[in-house]
Amino acid sequence: MSVMRHTPHARRRLAAASVIAGAALALSTAAAFPATAAGTATEGRIENAGAPGTISGSYIVTLDEAAADAGSEQGRALAKEYGAKIKKTYHAALNGYAVELSAAQAKKFAADPAVESVVQNRTFTVSGTQPSPPSWGLDRIDQKNLPLNQSYTYPDKAGEGVTAYIIDTATR
Repeated sequence: MSVMRHTPHARRRLAAASVIAGAALALSTAAAFPATAAGTATEGRIENAGAPGTISGSYIVTLDEAAADAGSEQGRALAKEYGAKIKKTYHAALNGYAVELSAAQAKKFAADPAVESVVQNRTFTVSGTQPSPPSWGLDRIDQKNLPLNQSYTYPDKAGEGVTAYIIDTATR
């Protein structure tokens, strides 16, 4: 059986190769994760972003179950960290708040681990005519003369001034 002997010169070459391999590994890791290496924050997903009727700068932020209560000092500090102006704090239906902030701030806020979701507020409109209404009475009251046209047209001011808040739990 043969025994390999390392000369001091061979040991230095082995040590140098190990240092070079370690440096190469470190550089390749940094290149694979540029956002982490640069220290920049990642961006999260904003629900409803770009949808028709979105309200610029208006969002509902829901905090994760494990996060601080939105109404607590820690919860308010989290919003302040991202430049959010809290308009309303929710306590019963969800742990979160309605906030005003820029789209860039909202994306950074959405990436925070304490945040479950960021949803951009939007407005909806309803069509003024309902085809095939569920009752012939509706068809009859929106027109004076026969024959009936099998639709109901809502008055021009129907629902004007109504504010509806829809909270979808996404529970199936």
